[in-house]
Amino acid sequence: MPRQIDPSMYSALQTGTIIPFFIAELAFKTSVQRVWSGVGNLTVDGQLFVGVGSFAQVGTIQEGTNVEAYGTTLTLSGIDPVLLEESLVDVQPGAQAIIWFGLMNQAGNVIGTPYQIFSGTMDQPSVSVGPDSITITLALENRMIDLSRASNRRYTSADQRIQYPTDSGFSWVEVLNDQALIWGS
Repeated sequence: MPRQIDPSMYSALQTGTIIPFFIAELAFKTSVQRVWSGVGNLTVDGQLFVGVGSFAQVGTIQEGTNVEAYGTTLTLSGIDPVLLEESLVDVQPGAQAIIWFGLMNQAGNVIGTPYQIFSGTMDQPSVSVGPDSITITLALENRMIDLSRASNRRYTSADQRIQYPTDSGFSWVEVLNDQALIWGS
Protein backbone atom coordinates (compact mmCIF):
# COMPACT_ATOMS: atom_id res chain seq x y z
CA MET A 1 0.00 0.00 0.00
CA PRO A 2 1.49 3.37 -0.96
CA ARG A 3 2.19 5.94 1.72
CA GLN A 4 0.38 9.26 1.66
CA ILE A 5 2.48 12.31 2.43
CA ASP A 6 1.19 15.84 2.71
CA PRO A 7 0.76 17.39 -0.79
CA SER A 8 2.78 20.48 0.18
CA MET A 9 5.65 18.23 1.35
CA TYR A 10 5.48 16.38 -1.97
CA SER A 11 5.62 19.67 -3.91
CA ALA A 12 8.57 20.91 -1.84
CA LEU A 13 10.46 17.67 -2.51
CA GLN A 14 9.95 18.18 -6.24
CA THR A 15 10.88 21.83 -6.53
CA GLY A 16 12.56 23.83 -3.81
CA THR A 17 15.45 23.73 -1.44
CA ILE A 18 14.30 22.05 1.73
CA ILE A 19 15.71 21.18 5.14
CA PRO A 20 14.75 17.72 6.41
CA PHE A 21 14.29 17.06 10.12
CA PHE A 22 13.06 14.43 12.57
CA ILE A 23 10.75 14.97 15.52
CA ALA A 24 10.13 12.42 18.26
CA GLU A 25 7.62 12.06 21.07
CA LEU A 26 8.76 9.82 23.92
CA ALA A 27 6.60 8.92 26.93
CA PHE A 28 8.66 8.67 30.11
CA LYS A 29 7.48 7.88 33.65
CA THR A 30 7.28 11.52 34.71
CA SER A 31 6.45 13.29 31.45
CA VAL A 32 6.17 13.16 27.68
CA GLN A 33 9.28 14.58 26.00
CA ARG A 34 9.14 16.05 22.51
CA VAL A 35 12.48 16.58 20.77
CA TRP A 36 13.62 17.43 17.27
CA SER A 37 16.86 17.09 15.34
CA GLY A 38 17.57 20.80 15.07
CA VAL A 39 18.59 23.60 17.42
CA GLY A 40 16.16 25.70 19.46
CA ASN A 41 12.43 25.15 19.80
CA LEU A 42 10.09 24.03 17.02
CA THR A 43 6.29 24.13 17.13
CA VAL A 44 4.45 21.53 15.04
CA ASP A 45 0.65 21.26 15.17
CA GLY A 46 0.59 23.23 18.43
CA GLN A 47 3.16 20.96 20.15
CA LEU A 48 6.53 22.33 21.28
CA PHE A 49 9.59 20.22 20.38
CA VAL A 50 12.95 20.99 22.03
CA GLY A 51 16.00 20.91 19.78
CA VAL A 52 18.77 18.45 20.57
CA GLY A 53 20.80 19.18 17.44
CA SER A 54 23.76 16.94 16.72
CA PHE A 55 23.38 15.26 20.12
CA ALA A 56 20.67 12.95 18.75
CA GLN A 57 20.73 10.27 16.10
CA VAL A 58 17.87 8.17 14.71
CA GLY A 59 18.76 4.61 13.70
CA THR A 60 17.71 2.93 10.47
CA ILE A 61 13.96 2.65 10.05
CA GLN A 62 12.88 -0.15 7.77
CA GLU A 63 9.74 -1.90 6.59
CA GLY A 64 9.25 -5.21 4.89
CA THR A 65 6.65 -7.36 3.22
CA ASN A 66 6.90 -10.09 5.87
CA VAL A 67 4.91 -10.01 9.09
CA GLU A 68 7.91 -9.02 11.17
CA ALA A 69 8.64 -6.43 13.83
CA TYR A 70 11.29 -3.95 12.75
CA GLY A 71 12.68 -1.75 15.50
CA THR A 72 15.03 1.20 15.51
CA THR A 73 17.17 3.16 17.95
CA LEU A 74 17.34 6.70 19.22
CA THR A 75 20.76 7.74 20.49
CA LEU A 76 21.33 10.73 22.75
CA SER A 77 24.91 11.79 23.42
CA GLY A 78 26.53 14.45 25.57
CA ILE A 79 24.54 13.43 28.66
CA ASP A 80 25.66 15.17 31.86
CA PRO A 81 27.04 12.51 34.26
CA VAL A 82 25.08 14.11 37.10
CA LEU A 83 21.81 13.49 35.22
CA LEU A 84 22.64 9.96 34.03
CA GLU A 85 20.97 8.01 36.85
CA GLU A 86 17.88 10.23 36.76
CA SER A 87 17.65 9.78 32.99
CA LEU A 88 17.80 5.99 33.23
CA VAL A 89 15.25 5.76 36.07
CA ASP A 90 12.76 7.81 34.04
CA VAL A 91 12.77 5.39 31.06
CA GLN A 92 9.65 3.24 31.08
CA PRO A 93 9.91 0.10 28.92
CA GLY A 94 6.69 -0.34 26.96
CA ALA A 95 5.92 3.39 26.87
CA GLN A 96 4.98 4.96 23.55
CA ALA A 97 7.59 6.33 21.13
CA ILE A 98 6.73 8.04 17.84
CA ILE A 99 9.10 9.48 15.21
CA TRP A 100 8.09 11.76 12.33
CA PHE A 101 9.98 13.03 9.29
CA GLY A 102 9.36 16.62 8.28
CA LEU A 103 10.54 19.34 5.95
CA MET A 104 11.07 23.05 6.46
CA ASN A 105 11.93 25.83 4.07
CA GLN A 106 15.05 27.98 4.37
CA ALA A 107 13.12 30.47 6.50
CA GLY A 108 12.60 27.74 9.11
CA ASN A 109 8.88 27.27 8.49
CA VAL A 110 7.53 23.71 8.64
CA ILE A 111 6.16 22.58 5.28
CA GLY A 112 2.89 20.68 5.51
CA THR A 113 2.35 17.99 8.13
CA PRO A 114 5.30 15.80 9.17
CA TYR A 115 5.03 12.17 8.11
CA GLN A 116 5.00 9.50 10.83
CA ILE A 117 7.79 7.03 10.06
CA PHE A 118 7.79 4.99 13.27
CA SER A 119 5.37 4.17 16.05
CA GLY A 120 6.21 1.71 18.78
CA THR A 121 7.38 1.34 22.34
CA MET A 122 10.58 1.94 24.27
CA ASP A 123 12.71 -0.96 25.44
CA GLN A 124 15.59 -0.99 27.94
CA PRO A 125 18.22 1.71 27.33
CA SER A 126 21.90 0.94 26.94
CA VAL A 127 24.62 3.27 28.20
CA SER A 128 28.07 3.84 26.76
CA VAL A 129 30.47 5.78 28.96
CA GLY A 130 33.42 7.27 27.12
CA PRO A 131 36.28 9.45 28.31
CA ASP A 132 34.59 12.63 27.09
CA SER A 133 30.87 11.88 27.01
CA ILE A 134 28.05 9.57 27.98
CA THR A 135 25.71 8.15 25.34
CA ILE A 136 22.29 6.61 25.96
CA THR A 137 20.75 4.45 23.24
CA LEU A 138 17.02 3.79 23.47
CA ALA A 139 15.89 0.67 21.64
CA LEU A 140 12.48 1.30 20.11
CA GLU A 141 10.37 -1.73 19.26
CA ASN A 142 7.54 -1.97 16.77
CA ARG A 143 4.18 -2.96 18.26
CA MET A 144 4.31 -6.15 16.22
CA ILE A 145 6.95 -7.47 18.64
CA ASP A 146 4.00 -8.38 20.88
CA LEU A 147 3.08 -11.12 18.39
CA SER A 148 6.15 -13.09 19.47
CA ARG A 149 5.38 -12.83 23.19
CA ALA A 150 3.31 -15.33 25.14
CA SER A 151 -0.15 -14.07 25.99
CA ASN A 152 -0.27 -15.45 29.56
CA ARG A 153 -4.06 -15.60 29.27
CA ARG A 154 -6.14 -18.73 29.91
CA TYR A 155 -9.56 -19.96 28.82
CA THR A 156 -10.99 -19.93 32.33
CA SER A 157 -13.86 -18.10 33.98
CA ALA A 158 -11.51 -16.33 36.41
CA ASP A 159 -9.29 -15.05 33.59
CA GLN A 160 -12.28 -13.88 31.55
CA ARG A 161 -13.66 -11.93 34.52
CA ILE A 162 -10.41 -9.94 34.80
CA GLN A 163 -11.31 -8.07 31.63
CA TYR A 164 -15.11 -8.57 31.61
CA PRO A 165 -16.36 -8.79 35.25
CA THR A 166 -20.01 -9.52 34.38
CA ASP A 167 -19.38 -12.09 31.62
CA SER A 168 -20.34 -15.63 32.58
CA GLY A 169 -19.63 -17.23 29.19
CA PHE A 170 -16.64 -19.19 30.48
CA SER A 171 -18.42 -20.46 33.60
CA TRP A 172 -19.07 -23.83 31.95
CA VAL A 173 -15.63 -24.35 30.40
CA GLU A 174 -14.12 -25.84 33.55
CA VAL A 175 -17.09 -28.23 33.96
CA LEU A 176 -16.62 -29.45 30.37
CA ASN A 177 -13.09 -30.65 31.17
CA ASP A 178 -14.52 -33.63 33.08
CA GLN A 179 -17.36 -34.44 30.67
CA ALA A 180 -17.27 -37.40 28.29
CA LEU A 181 -19.18 -36.25 25.25
CA ILE A 182 -20.03 -38.77 22.55
CA TRP A 183 -20.42 -37.16 19.17
CA GLY A 184 -23.38 -38.15 17.02
CA SER A 185 -25.43 -40.12 19.52
